[in-house]
Amino acid sequence: LEYIKNNPTVATTEMDTVYNNQSGPYIQTFIFENTGFMIGFLKTHKTADEMSNTLNCLQDTLSNEEFQKLFGLLLTDRGSEFAKPNLFEINHETGEIRCKIFYCDAQMSCQKPHVENNHIFIRDIIKKKAKIDKLTQDDLDLMFSHINSVPRKVLGGKTPYEAFEFFYGKEIIEKLNIQKIEKDKVTLQPYLLNLK
Repeated sequence: LEYIKNNPTVATTEMDTVYNNQSGPYIQTFIFENTGFMIGFLKTHKTADEMSNTLNCLQDTLSNEEFQKLFGLLLTDRGSEFAKPNLFEINHETGEIRCKIFYCDAQMSCQKPHVENNHIFIRDIIKKKAKIDKLTQDDLDLMFSHINSVPRKVLGGKTPYEAFEFFYGKEIIEKLNIQKIEKDKVTLQPYLLNLK
């Protein structure tokens, strides 16, 4: 909170993990608080090395300016997969600080409400008992494309896609592999990913 107060122009991105089985696979989720826009990445291991590698890949995909805008401030819980802050904060190529990571108080996931609440959309599509071992990253990109195309009251009836595009532009959205889905074609049902 002190960091946000001293850096009011830095947007907060919440990070979490969703899974149906302790042995995986896992979905690492990010939500950009100011837009409600959410992305996710398929992971086979629930480790800090694998989760932080997502930032390495994103850093390679995005320009430095784009990366800083989106991932300059991360907020997450105290799960073991996020327990090595240096892996997340330090640029894997230069050794410089690339972002700041902060952790919620223990047992206080309500301190990152945006990502927690948005998981409801994921659970509409991926039920807790569904087998997700055949999911691909393309499946997740499709799912988040649909989720980001649902209008939200808090955005004045706009979608997270529209809000994100307004703030950051379409080029970044394309780099994140998210597509705009027409509102009358959006579905939040398991059949979107052929899940039962």
